[in-house]
Amino acid sequence: MSEQKDWQQDRDNQSFYKEMVESAFDGMLLLQDNIIINCNQAACDLYGLTREQLCGCHPGQLSPEIQPDGESSQQKANRLMSAALDGEARQFLWQHLRHDGAAFTAQISLNPARTVEIPGEGRKSRFVAILRDVTAEQSSSLALQQSELRFRQLFEQAPVALALTRGEEVHVINQRWQNLFGYNADEIRTLEDWWTRAYPDMDYRSYGRKAWEDSLNYMRNHNGVIPSAEYKVRCGDGCERYVLIGGAQVGDEVMVSFYDMTAQHLAQKALAELNNELEQRVEERTAELKETLEYLQRAQEDLVRSEKLASLGALVAGIAHELNTPIGNAVMVGSSLQQMERDLTRALEQGLKRSVLERFLSEVRESVDIMARNLRRAAELITSFKQVAVDQSSYQRREFNLAEVVHELRLTLSPTLKKSQVTLSEDIPIAVMMDSYPGPLTQVLMNIVNNAVMHAFEGIDQREVSISATQTSAEEVTLIISDNGCGIDPAHKARLFDPFFTTKLGNGGSGLGLHIVYSLVTELLGGNIAIDSDPGAGTRATLTIPLCAPSRDDANSPGADQRNSK
Repeated sequence: MSEQKDWQQDRDNQSFYKEMVESAFDGMLLLQDNIIINCNQAACDLYGLTREQLCGCHPGQLSPEIQPDGESSQQKANRLMSAALDGEARQFLWQHLRHDGAAFTAQISLNPARTVEIPGEGRKSRFVAILRDVTAEQSSSLALQQSELRFRQLFEQAPVALALTRGEEVHVINQRWQNLFGYNADEIRTLEDWWTRAYPDMDYRSYGRKAWEDSLNYMRNHNGVIPSAEYKVRCGDGCERYVLIGGAQVGDEVMVSFYDMTAQHLAQKALAELNNELEQRVEERTAELKETLEYLQRAQEDLVRSEKLASLGALVAGIAHELNTPIGNAVMVGSSLQQMERDLTRALEQGLKRSVLERFLSEVRESVDIMARNLRRAAELITSFKQVAVDQSSYQRREFNLAEVVHELRLTLSPTLKKSQVTLSEDIPIAVMMDSYPGPLTQVLMNIVNNAVMHAFEGIDQREVSISATQTSAEEVTLIISDNGCGIDPAHKARLFDPFFTTKLGNGGSGLGLHIVYSLVTELLGGNIAIDSDPGAGTRATLTIPLCAPSRDDANSPGADQRNSK
């Protein structure tokens, strides 16, 4: 009865252990003489083989020919199982092959061998190998290791200085950080180590720790980022640098970046100083230019005034010369009449003869006729000069006949034209009436004609200038002043109306004549002017002027008088 009970208990134990082994998650192999003699279902699942296929195999047959460490699977398996036979427990990683040829890595626990008595076979050594598939864990671990390695490489090779901190501990700093601040990793273990060097005048516990805690609080509330800000930091060599410092959460650490802004800061400072210096220089230069401009404006006003006086002086000289002939003739005739009067008185004393009286009367009639003609000529010249002089001395607006103004201008210019052997012709409709400024208009025509006399006829014998007018509409008239001179160089056309531009500088030209013409025509008279010319084909100035000049409040202003010159 006792033996039956023991047998039943052994049977129950075997059933229990078998159930426990079969339901285990890890694969289990029972080896005898280095050959698999039994296994559980988990082992079958690992290899993808049936129990029958696994039994009778050497573990080296279920593995690649060479293990990852370079040792033969067959040799390594024999060596490890021999150690198990010697009573050593072993745990190691082993690469296996599934039925489909895919490799997997298992963590193997190899228990020390135990000796059993097998009927008919004698004593045999058996040991159990427990396999746990760690392929996924190993891949994850390898990936993590590679990731950490890449991170370390990137961290060390980063183009900016970096530091990793855990709490107040400085976990690691890269080489650029050490180069930037001049400290090595052994000197900087905590934030306080760095703070006391970077800010020797500021206590870490009072300022540094609070600043760091504020940064961490900000980071927690803003997606793990510490905003970058610029700080002035003292380095290991005692110099001060301007550093842009920011940070971000990396796992359970904070990575702080340090970017050297010293060069940019110094460049900005130098640029600011340069800008201030440039502004000062610009102000000084502007003041100088303003003073120069005022001087030039005064000089221009003086030149314009001088030009006007010179123009009037030339006009007066020409009129005086022209008046000299008729007045001289009148004086001479007056002297002759005096002599004739004395001769008649003596004849009366001696007895007047009829023939003497008749000769006296004939000579008186002839003398009076000559005197009258010369005095009329002088009166005509004086009247024209008076009208032109009055019109040129003021910008008085009035109604006038265009033909009369041009005729008076021709008479006024006749001495100058006669001296220069220039013929001036006029073709002005008698009916053209204008409400404008005859003085400025006369000045415009005089300047254009004088400009032709001075520049157009070098080397030309037959010298002609003509002034014609056409009333193109009820509102405006077109005046054309043309000459048969040598024309204008194309290179000079663009500068004809520029002030002080002249090809006769130092030979009587001031460069103001056509500039004043342009100003008077376009501003005071309200018209426009165009000059056409080709070398050797003469010059043609076309003035389009309204019959009724535009209203101008400053027509009689003192500044207006300065424009009235050649």
